[in-house]
Amino acid sequence: MGPERLAATSIAAIFIVTELVVTVVLAVVSWRAATGRLARNQLTGIRTPSTMRSDQAWVAGHQAAWRLAPLYAANALIACSLLLAAMVRTWSTGSVVILGIVCLVVFVGMALCIAVIAGKAARRATAHHDGPP
Repeated sequence: MGPERLAATSIAAIFIVTELVVTVVLAVVSWRAATGRLARNQLTGIRTPSTMRSDQAWVAGHQAAWRLAPLYAANALIACSLLLAAMVRTWSTGSVVILGIVCLVVFVGMALCIAVIAGKAARRATAHHDGPP
């Protein structure tokens, strides 16, 4: 294995591990918060103004995010498959880096969309709770 191929394989492996670790962390945090096992806090979870408004909003937002957790898994599966294919097909190091960055950008975009959905669910829960008796 030449140095170019070794570098490309190593970079792809780093992106694969990163994708898997971040996917597991986000899924576990969403699940724990959605089930009430992770209390509202300043360090982990979806911390939008609407989810931080109350404990009820926190749980409602994370329940909405948890329902979308299969998207995290699907994204990780696709990203890892593409990166593995790049390793097998001996892509150049630059191509592997670009593919890895694109996969992570897609992941971040998806996480931001899920945070927006969670915020909307938290606002609905708060509005329903604060509404007339």
